[in-house]
Amino acid sequence: MKIIHSDHYKETMETLVLPYLAKRKQTGFFSRIQDQNLFYQHFTADQERAILVMLHGFTEGVDKFAESVYYLLQDGISVWQLQQREHGESYRSTRDPALIYIENYNDLIEDVHAFFHTVVFPAEKSKGFPFFLYGHSMGGGVSSCYLERYPDDFARAVLSSPMLEMKSGKVPVPVTTAFVKFLLLLGKGKDYLPGSVPFNGIADFADSCSNCEPRYLYWFQETAANVKNQMCVPALRTTLEFLRITQEATKPENCRKVRAKVLMMQAGKDLLVGAGGQEAFISRISDGRIVRFPEAKHEIYMGKDEDLEKYWTEILAFFR
Repeated sequence: MKIIHSDHYKETMETLVLPYLAKRKQTGFFSRIQDQNLFYQHFTADQERAILVMLHGFTEGVDKFAESVYYLLQDGISVWQLQQREHGESYRSTRDPALIYIENYNDLIEDVHAFFHTVVFPAEKSKGFPFFLYGHSMGGGVSSCYLERYPDDFARAVLSSPMLEMKSGKVPVPVTTAFVKFLLLLGKGKDYLPGSVPFNGIADFADSCSNCEPRYLYWFQETAANVKNQMCVPALRTTLEFLRITQEATKPENCRKVRAKVLMMQAGKDLLVGAGGQEAFISRISDGRIVRFPEAKHEIYMGKDEDLEKYWTEILAFFR
């Protein structure tokens, strides 16, 4: 698999990748709930052979996956990207550009279901191509729940650093959960998670989720230039809803409902989500496999060149 090397990353993105995507891109909005419009992007491959729905992670925008979409299109896989609620151009319930408030995690799952059945499937069903699902981090947690609730929609799925177990630093997750529930009782559901701060415009590669500095800086600059991409703070309510996603997704009785073949990409130096939930999910479904990246951080898809070569070689072979 030939990937975009980091030596001339920005130049390659701007002169090759973005013009290529622009010629194949359509955008639109749809709504499952009245007055709650959700943004999406659609890219059509030249030599089309499959259809993929892509779900980004927490605080991310769809454009952050431009490089990923490029590789998929090159391999004949058309891509539909959903900008999930409370992110970017999609419905926001708060005027604070930094805050992400998820009132009920079920909305995230049902948004994807409505998107697939009212937008994607009607447009693509006549082609007879297989449907695939890709979810990163929060999108991976949502994807896992989706595969359990609606097992007949997707033939194969890639879960990249999926949010199936939360990490909370030095404080045990049960303690964090109890603390958050207490604050919710006090009516503080829309308050910032303690320790969170708005986007400050200062790059911090060392503490980022990527271990490739050119890729990190490229997206950071894009974020700094667009306030709609500056989502970075979970509300207290959001934190609790994410915990509920991990609980639903890893229940044995739910895992047994999954019919899709699943490929999981696991980062060895992930500071945001735990490996235990990922291992449990894969062990409980009928057809799943983990590919491990011992030196990768959470955003494997934004990692070093050598990891990306392995990452996309595995994914594209899986989708063939």
